[in-house]
Amino acid sequence: MSRKSTIAWMLVFLALNLYANLLPRLVALPPLNWFAYAIGFFVLAWAAGRWLLGVRNLAGFGLGFAPGWGRQLGIGFLLGALAWGLKNAIFFAMGKFDVVGVMDFGFIATLLVQALLGMFFASAINDLMIRGYWHAWCRRAGQLRWYVAIATVLYVLDDAWNVGFDPVDSLFSLVLGIALAWTVLKTGRIWMSIGIHWGGNMVYRVMSGFDGRGVVRLANVQEGSQYDLVAIVVTALLIPAVYWLVRGAAPADAGPDSRAGALVDEPLRDLR
Repeated sequence: MSRKSTIAWMLVFLALNLYANLLPRLVALPPLNWFAYAIGFFVLAWAAGRWLLGVRNLAGFGLGFAPGWGRQLGIGFLLGALAWGLKNAIFFAMGKFDVVGVMDFGFIATLLVQALLGMFFASAINDLMIRGYWHAWCRRAGQLRWYVAIATVLYVLDDAWNVGFDPVDSLFSLVLGIALAWTVLKTGRIWMSIGIHWGGNMVYRVMSGFDGRGVVRLANVQEGSQYDLVAIVVTALLIPAVYWLVRGAAPADAGPDSRAGALVDEPLRDLR
């Protein structure tokens, strides 16, 4: 891959990252506008991939609908929900919070619908931009041996948009990033990674909602380093879990998406 081609990938990544992370911080996005913004991200990724990077469609970034994609998404969702659910169960047992009731049905129904859709798109945006995008680059550049490291570091840095450069949060993102990137490396697709993200985010929204009010009413919420440690240890359990689940998957560079014409055959286009 030429230097110009690599620069093109970096510039497109910067544009996607600013769209995904900066735009919502500059412009207020009520729910309907937010969904338009989310769809716009995939349109932008498709257009930039096709006309600047030589990627025919979003399948080239791991978002193809080859057989098994739904199963990978579902397994990932279950894993993420179980991991975040286990963390909350341990937090409750440790006295991090008290449950004093539940919200009314109307509030719960609205929250769950918004969370299911919003968290799916938010998860898919992050996974395409970080894991799918750079998996495509590593495959093209013959650098798959560095893929997990590259995707994990970029995920830690990208997460700083939300939490800043906090050592504990960075360690949490590092552990989670390894698990997510490994699923993509082994399957060649981002569906299981999206599912893990989606399931974990759903449980988080069930507990905390979008404004601190979730399905259950919490009281006496405590903070402390012991809870951070629990979160990191439980998240680390995802690494052996996904390793076991995808251990028999075909190598990513021989997977169904890479044979389906998702990437164009001619050399990667350079920016002019």
